[in-house]
Amino acid sequence: MEKKLIIRPDSSIRSQIIEFYRSGIRSGEFPEGYVLPPARKLAREIGTAEANVHHAFAALVREGLIVRRPRAGSVVITPRRLHRVAFFFSSYYTLRGERFSRPLIEGVEHELDSRGIECQVIYETGSGEGIRLLKQLAAERQIQGVIMRSAAEEDLAWLARLPIPFAAISALRIPGAVNFSSRLLAREMVLGLAEQGCRRIGAVSTVFRSGTRMFQEELRHAALECGLDFDPLRFVTPREGEARVEDYDCFAVRALDSLLSLQEPPDGVMVFSDNLVPGVTMELYRRRLAVPEQLKLSIHHTVENPLSFPFSCVLVENRISELAALLVGRLTDLFEGRPPRPGELGVTRRRWEPGTGPA
Repeated sequence: MEKKLIIRPDSSIRSQIIEFYRSGIRSGEFPEGYVLPPARKLAREIGTAEANVHHAFAALVREGLIVRRPRAGSVVITPRRLHRVAFFFSSYYTLRGERFSRPLIEGVEHELDSRGIECQVIYETGSGEGIRLLKQLAAERQIQGVIMRSAAEEDLAWLARLPIPFAAISALRIPGAVNFSSRLLAREMVLGLAEQGCRRIGAVSTVFRSGTRMFQEELRHAALECGLDFDPLRFVTPREGEARVEDYDCFAVRALDSLLSLQEPPDGVMVFSDNLVPGVTMELYRRRLAVPEQLKLSIHHTVENPLSFPFSCVLVENRISELAALLVGRLTDLFEGRPPRPGELGVTRRRWEPGTGPA
C-alpha cells in the first residue's frame, strides 16, 4: 500500500511535500515513470493551497527527480548525477571584457572537471541568443545546473523560471550566492588602512544597487571597531541610474577625484577592486600625490590576476580558485536537495612594495 503524505504542524508545508517525494523517489518507493498526483488533487487531500504544491514540484524538477510532461503530469525520472553545467556570462561582461573572467572560467572548469562534470560556457552578446540557448538546454536537461558570472536583481525572474538550480557571484540573499563583498573583506580592508595610521577613510567601489547599502554598513561597523572616521559621503559607487560601470579607468579617475575634492578628504582610500587600479594610478599621478606619505591605499586584489602598482599599499586578497570551488559546491548542494554549505570566501592581507615584481 502506497504511503500517504501526512502534514505536520511543526514545519512548512512546502518543505514537507518536497521531502516526502524526494525520499520516496530516492528509496525506490516512487519508481521511474510513477506519476505524482495532480497539484489540485494533492492540495485538496492535504488541505493546503495549490500554489504550495506547485512550488514543491518545481523544486523536485530542479533537483532532476521529476519532469513535467504534457498530458502526463509530473513524472518520476531516474535520478541523475550532475554531469553537465553551463557557465553563463551576461552581455555586460561579454562585451566589455575583463581580466577576471579568464581565470574564473579556468577555475570553474578545473573544479568541475575534478568532479567529473562537463562545463559549457555560454556568452550573451546582447541579442538574447545566449539566454535562449541556456533555457533550451535546461528544458531538455542537457545541463543540470547553471553558474552565473554575476547575478543582479533583474536576473532573478528568468533564473527562477529555469527548471534547474543556479549559483552565482552576487550580493543578493539567494541560496546559491557567493558574495565578494563580505564582512570579512570589509574588516580586512579597513584594517589595511588602520595599520598604516589612517584616521579618516573613504572607498571607491564598483559594488552597486542591492549590494551597496549592505557593504557600506559592513565597512562602517569595521571602521567603528578600529576607531576610524568613515562617512557615507566618502563611499563612492556608480551614480544613481547607472546600470553598470562600462569603463573602469574613467570611473576610477572620477571617483577618486570626487573623494579627494571633498572639504574633508580621506587620508586613506579603499579600492574595490584591482580593475580600478589603472584609473586610480592615473589620478594619483595627475594630482602628483605622494603615496603613502599623503594618501594611504588598501586594494582588493584577486591572487590569480597579476598586478603591477607603482606605490606602496596594502593588498587584501581572495583566490579565484576558492571562489570557483564555492560556486560549484553550492550548485551541487542545490542539485542534490541540500541547503548550500556555509562559509564565505577567504581573505588575506599583506603589504605591497613597488619594484618587487607583479603581485
